Amino acid sequence: MGKNKIVLLFSGGIDSTVLYYWLNATDYDVFPIHINYGQTTYLGEINAIKRITEGMFKRDTLFVDVPNLKEIGQGSLVGELPESVYSQDEWMKNEFFPNRNMILISIAASYAYKMNINKLAIGVAGENSYKDTGSAFIKSITNTLYESLNLFEIVTPFVDKDRKFVVNESQILNVPIEKTFSCNSLGERHCMLCNSCLDRQHALDLLGIANAF
Repeated sequence: MGKNKIVLLFSGGIDSTVLYYWLNATDYDVFPIHINYGQTTYLGEINAIKRITEGMFKRDTLFVDVPNLKEIGQGSLVGELPESVYSQDEWMKNEFFPNRNMILISIAASYAYKMNINKLAIGVAGENSYKDTGSAFIKSITNTLYESLNLFEIVTPFVDKDRKFVVNESQILNVPIEKTFSCNSLGERHCMLCNSCLDRQHALDLLGIANAF
């Protein structure tokens, strides 16, 4: 197996973009993969990936389309908006797509297995996020993949870290945060209501960057 080859789940959002730069700076050979699971934010993600990767990285992103997965999902990512769009508690509850990271990591693992790669990367971060973004989940799915497929190392340098940590990394790595797209509601623009939009705006504010998209 290629020692430094790694498959990255890449959405074009802040966390996966900073991780993309971090992996390249750490001398990994990155194989990025984007999965269209029918999310309403698909167009924004694709456009962000094009902006971020243009002329930058040596490997093209693999785009995998399984859009009918939205039929088993719920929440704003499949167009089901909260009743009170101005309530952050309602947004937090309604932004959750059940088992999303387990599904995405499983698909990425299948691709990695095919490519004879034993490392995966996912940009999970945040102290008060969902269960499938924490270190306990990463450890659990690593064990599950070992039983079902192979021994994988899942690289998550930002897991359980706060937003400021990721922002600091973006500064060190000169990541173009303004080119990212982090919304859990719209695809054409940022809704500026969901938690992902607010987290991204907070990061931009910390960096003193105007919101360009």
